[in-house]
Amino acid sequence: MTDLAEKIEYHKEQMKIHRQGMRDGVKYSSRRLGGHTTQYRRLCRLAGIEIEVSTPAPAVGKPCRYKTCKGRNHALHGEKCPVASSRGKTGGKSGTGESKQRLGSENGNFRTVRACGCPVRQHREDCPHARLSIDQQLRKYGAVKKVRQVLNFNTVTWRADAIAVAPVRNFLRGVDGVCSSCSISIKASQAKLVHKSDVYANPARVICDACDA
Repeated sequence: MTDLAEKIEYHKEQMKIHRQGMRDGVKYSSRRLGGHTTQYRRLCRLAGIEIEVSTPAPAVGKPCRYKTCKGRNHALHGEKCPVASSRGKTGGKSGTGESKQRLGSENGNFRTVRACGCPVRQHREDCPHARLSIDQQLRKYGAVKKVRQVLNFNTVTWRADAIAVAPVRNFLRGVDGVCSSCSISIKASQAKLVHKSDVYANPARVICDACDA
């Protein structure tokens, strides 16, 4: 029992030495430090002795980041950093976070308007110095896609006698065509359908691509 007690005390002291060395920056292998801990607990269980577990105290605060404080741990001493406290509040007169930019002349960095009369953030759309985006240009100038609007459609009575333009396109080069549905004048070779009796006629009765859709 005496030999067992000596071994327990030996490993216990070695654990304390190694843990203090780790606090001082000494690096040990996991087998060297863990071996003493394992042997200490194993021998304590064999001898029926209660295992003493040292619980490290929780870290409170950390060294201050300002050079004036020289690394003092203010939280550990229950005090506030004098440098951080003298910086002022987060914003606004009351410290509730209200933006100081809205206080006008009381803020040194605040500028009311530009020389042209526009806000500092950006020029107005009617300002000559403004560079409008594509969406702003569409709103200002009202750009509209050019779409041919056909209001009057006529019923094509000869659709059963129509043939496709693609097979007879060579015969329709230079021939004018009039759409029998919307009455638009186009090249006969650019139409979709043509009357089979007007392949050699000029002008020819045709149906344009829009009316055949």
